[in-house]
Amino acid sequence: MPVVSRRAQEALYPSVREMFERAARVPDAISFAIGEPGFDTPRPMIDAAYRAALAGDTHYTPNRGAVALRRAWCDARNRADGTSYDPEREIIVTAGGMEGVLLAMIATMDAGDDILIPDPGYANYFGQAQMAQVGVAPVPLHEEHGWRMRAEDLKPAITPRSRALLLNSPSNPTGAIIGSDELERIAQVAREHDLWVISDEVYRAFVYDDAAPCRSIAQVPGTKERTLVVDSFSKTYAMTGWRIGCVFGPEEAVGRMTVMQENVVSCVPGALQAGAVAALEGAADILSTMKAAYRANRDLVAREVARMPLVSCNVPDGAFYVLVNVKATGLDDWEFAYRLLDEAHVVVTPASGFGSRGAGYVRLSYVGTSEATAEGLRRMGAWLERLA
Repeated sequence: MPVVSRRAQEALYPSVREMFERAARVPDAISFAIGEPGFDTPRPMIDAAYRAALAGDTHYTPNRGAVALRRAWCDARNRADGTSYDPEREIIVTAGGMEGVLLAMIATMDAGDDILIPDPGYANYFGQAQMAQVGVAPVPLHEEHGWRMRAEDLKPAITPRSRALLLNSPSNPTGAIIGSDELERIAQVAREHDLWVISDEVYRAFVYDDAAPCRSIAQVPGTKERTLVVDSFSKTYAMTGWRIGCVFGPEEAVGRMTVMQENVVSCVPGALQAGAVAALEGAADILSTMKAAYRANRDLVAREVARMPLVSCNVPDGAFYVLVNVKATGLDDWEFAYRLLDEAHVVVTPASGFGSRGAGYVRLSYVGTSEATAEGLRRMGAWLERLA
């Protein structure tokens, strides 16, 4: 029997997925593991996709994506940010944001180059860098600085082989948002070192301090032409299973990605893209409803964790994640997560799966109902009282 390739054997399996599988054996477990909106896709998007399928939109679409979606998405982005993305040349619709990140890596780097990735950062970034055959240069994030990337931490992480910087604001797993002034300093570093920037902005709709909106690095003067912005419908419109993402960026890079799209998934289903157009045209209600629910959950999590013994957390700026410091328990993050599941039937994610600096923390995703969130926190608090 042929041997599986070494690269496949060494592929990373995210800690969130491991905990998800482990929790399946605990029927009454309350999960803070998966970062999936606790809402179903609204009916208008489903109806639009259904009508499109009935009308025959069941065939191949352009590799770049359906014209209607590209135009609608560019219009929405340009109105929001004051940018000028061209729907014919500067956007590609991808099979979710994750395909967009992978194609962006391959389009901007060669094998053996390095990509700068926040540590802690989304676990799949590390696996994707491995698949793209590029090295990872971790950029350390610090709890005492609210887990926000800083230019002064970025500079020492740059290597002679660094070709790209991956940003994620609001962040998974920390919920941190990079402030506007710091973003300009990071953009200056990227220009000085001639780095591409891959900006993963799939959580940008979820910002909880209206006085401090989340800015895209593509809005910084002189940076748009070196930036690939990744966006997605998964989180913003509760459409995770639809797998619709996109990348905005310079024509040269997007053109390369369009060729690669043909060799990976060919195209995104047309009827699903019609549902995405409907989301852009009239889904403000679901977004405001989700944002209010997640803000309430965030406040509940921060308040209850502050009351628990042996643990602590920063209040996240956005997204729907929080990192909880569990070092004072005397348990490492994996042992903490295993015991919390086995003894209290609560699922959290060991944060060492998000990079070396996640060791000693666990990630909570607060997308459940308010009742489930409150009960999960009650169980966790009671378990920690016994542990203390």
